[in-house]
Order: sequence, then structure tokens, then C-alpha cells
Amino acid sequence: MDTILQRLLEIDGVTGALLVGKDGLVVASTLEGEDEEFLAAMAAACYDATGRYIDQLGMGEVRHSLYELPAGAIHIADAGELLIVVRSNYQANIGRIRMECIKAGLHLAERAGSY
Repeated sequence: MDTILQRLLEIDGVTGALLVGKDGLVVASTLEGEDEEFLAAMAAACYDATGRYIDQLGMGEVRHSLYELPAGAIHIADAGELLIVVRSNYQANIGRIRMECIKAGLHLAERAGSY
């Protein structure tokens, strides 16, 4: 799991990456202390709220959420039982982050299937 996070961290502009349970608990992280716990809990809450909103629209399930902020972005990607959360600055390549999140999600799904 640390390899997945390291690949994300190698992208220019990425300032942190986490694997989070959908309950908001940190599974693995490149951050430390209160930052990781706060980001994990808030990402899970945002993902849940977004999922409920999209469900009301009848458009399927959320795969990837992007929250753009003045200082950068927060990416939240569905990875089965986990969420991949990436924090980036405004100079980061959003498309590359999205592609790496997709690859990471597939890799996590393969690993989960092998147990």
C-alpha cells in the first residue's frame, strides 16, 4: 500500500496521499499527525455526502470527486472498500493524478480479490 502512495507522491504538485476506510479511518498515509486524521475524516464525509446527492439524481455511483480550492485540490477516488485521497497544489497535473488513482484502485481491487 505504501508503494501506491509513493507513486502518487512522485507526481509534481502532490503534497499528500492517503488510503482511507469509508468510515474515515486512516489505513495508510504519507501525512502525519492531525493533518492525516482530519483529511481522512473529512474526505470520507465529503465522499459520503456527494454519493447521497448523486444517488438522488439517479446518475450512478461516484467514482472520483475533485474539490478545487484556491491553494490546490483534494481528489477522492473510490477503491472498493477504501478511498484514495490525494492533496495537491494548484500546479499539479489533475489528469495525471486521476489516472494514477484509477491504476491504484485497480491494483487495490486485485489485491483484495487475491485474499
